[in-house]
Amino acid sequence: MELTTPRLTLRWPVESDFQMLCELWTDPRVARFMDDYGPRDIPSVREWLDLHAGGTSRNGTHLQLILTHHTTPVGWLGLGESNSPIAAWSFGYAIHPAHRSHGYATEALTAALTHCHTHLSVPTLWGECHPPNTASAHVMLTAGLQELSPTPTSRRFLYTPTTHQPLPQPTT
Repeated sequence: MELTTPRLTLRWPVESDFQMLCELWTDPRVARFMDDYGPRDIPSVREWLDLHAGGTSRNGTHLQLILTHHTTPVGWLGLGESNSPIAAWSFGYAIHPAHRSHGYATEALTAALTHCHTHLSVPTLWGECHPPNTASAHVMLTAGLQELSPTPTSRRFLYTPTTHQPLPQPTT
């Protein structure tokens, strides 16, 4: 699977992503907001990449995508079935600190949400962020999600395609 946007390609992880993923998930600036998404040490990154790059986890209930600008990996986006009654699927994402503030997260999230709804028939998706993570909240609002009532530890956002204008279709 591959999605393309005007500036990015979203694709399955491959072995050459290992270094970027290690830098991403072991960076304290990323880990402080990630909670249960992503590994936190190099052996865990290796285990994650072996599972997802090998294709054994591609069962249609989740997507693990690497965001690339030209050929440079710039981040990760994971989407999958949710255990929460908020929505059918949930998502998480992280942009490598060296590639932040370029709109990549919003562009990738918009394309992935559209793909999940139009090609996988996922009716709703949700994400959350820590209250101080205003950058992530901005990404979700800009991507067209509706903010729900917060919890004491989280801002929550819901994607329901019927509540806003249709998003442009990504190229598959």
